[in-house]
Amino acid sequence: MRKLLVFSILAVTVLFSCKKNDGGSGNPMITQVRVVDSTKRDSTFTKAIPGTLIVIQGSNLSGLRQVVFNDTVAYFNPAYATDKNIIVTIPATAQTTATDPKVPSVIKVITSHGTATYSFQLYLPPPVINSITFDNTGSVVYINGSNFQGLKKITFPVSGSDTALSYTVNKTFTQIAAEIPPGSPFKDSLRVYCTFGTGAFSYPPPMTITSVSNENAAGGNIITVNGTNFVGIDQVIFPGNIPGTNLQVNSVTQLTVQVPSGITTSDSLRLSSSVLGHATSPQLYASYITHPSPGYLSNFDDQWATGNTGFVGWTGGYADAAATATNYPGGTGGSAILLQSSPMSANAGPTSQGNPGLLQLNDVPWVSDKSLSISNYSLKFELYVKTPWSAGSLWISVGDWYGWNSFTARYAPWETAAGNKYQPNGWVTVTIPLTQFISGNQYWQTSWNSSGNPASKFSDYPTTGIAFMIANDKASVVPAKSINLAIDNVRIVKGQ
Repeated sequence: MRKLLVFSILAVTVLFSCKKNDGGSGNPMITQVRVVDSTKRDSTFTKAIPGTLIVIQGSNLSGLRQVVFNDTVAYFNPAYATDKNIIVTIPATAQTTATDPKVPSVIKVITSHGTATYSFQLYLPPPVINSITFDNTGSVVYINGSNFQGLKKITFPVSGSDTALSYTVNKTFTQIAAEIPPGSPFKDSLRVYCTFGTGAFSYPPPMTITSVSNENAAGGNIITVNGTNFVGIDQVIFPGNIPGTNLQVNSVTQLTVQVPSGITTSDSLRLSSSVLGHATSPQLYASYITHPSPGYLSNFDDQWATGNTGFVGWTGGYADAAATATNYPGGTGGSAILLQSSPMSANAGPTSQGNPGLLQLNDVPWVSDKSLSISNYSLKFELYVKTPWSAGSLWISVGDWYGWNSFTARYAPWETAAGNKYQPNGWVTVTIPLTQFISGNQYWQTSWNSSGNPASKFSDYPTTGIAFMIANDKASVVPAKSINLAIDNVRIVKGQ
């Protein structure tokens, strides 16, 4: 009998405890929703973005079983659920009227003793456009950004009907492909209209030139121009307002053109488009003609000349205009030669093992103000690779006779070329940012040490002399005649 009495008391206690934890006797009720931030406790609202942490307030909310936002169940921590407050994060996947116009726009709090509902709208931030680009035909524009849910329409600043003919949105709502309506464009904004707002972006987008395969190509050569938004290109204009020939637009980011004859001055290269206007190259074209100073280190017109037309020489070779035209065709006058005549042993560094591979340029000014930062400056030169380059490297050092030990850059494009062989078609422009010239590498070192630091200002360089050196900084032999390079038009420029 005693055991039965004890059991009955325990059973009543457990039952009472369960009823207490399952909530009170009244119906659950939601009175308001507010933010969690303690500095904004008086801030209540009736709408929020999915992913927001909120506090649901009311009465008889204990015994919580589920919290539902627009039929999407939210995770909740029981430790943050009381009879009067529930702290919960709105699920990031909860539907909005932008993704489903039929969503109920309510919060449901389901307890053991009933359900409370509260009118509450989930909305999205307005659309954001980060960039726009054309497809290769120029008839479709890709609009890149975010929050493209609930897309209603897209308009363009064009004459006549301005609404996109058609459009598609990717699954992450970060890109729209829109068919451009006919009509002449004028400067204004492309607009994307969505359920929760409008995004705008300047249109038409600018056409730009980012690089030219050879900035000093002579007449008759084919060059490649890279950039953005090559739409409606009708002319490539060279210095002297001379149009190029055999124009071929390969894509919205690349075209090829034949250099005209008769260029007699240096100027920017320009693109002309019936749709987007004009674009100008960031660097001079045909700079070898005027070789301006400061900044031009050598155009190799003469082997032993002083100033920025020649170089001191040393063990490097020289090809005059005739020899360059024969052996390194398409160049602009004379050129300097780095030709490795015999094998280079493993980890030889820039040695003289049958390697006439050091070209020393004259000390000429780089900039007029040495206090300038080097951060937006580059070394440029034209390069001709006679035979496939697949071993060894080119070291370019700042210094002077037997003193190439202040700053050095390393150039070995074959390491990242297809099949580890590099041989571009004809002369190409090489760009090496000055920030890639690092301290601590000397011409007698046998391996490349990448632990150095770049200069900060032009005044940090002890001299303006530069030397080009063939080096073997790998643990394998470089076979004879593996490196046969011609170099021309060495210059320091602002930008890339």
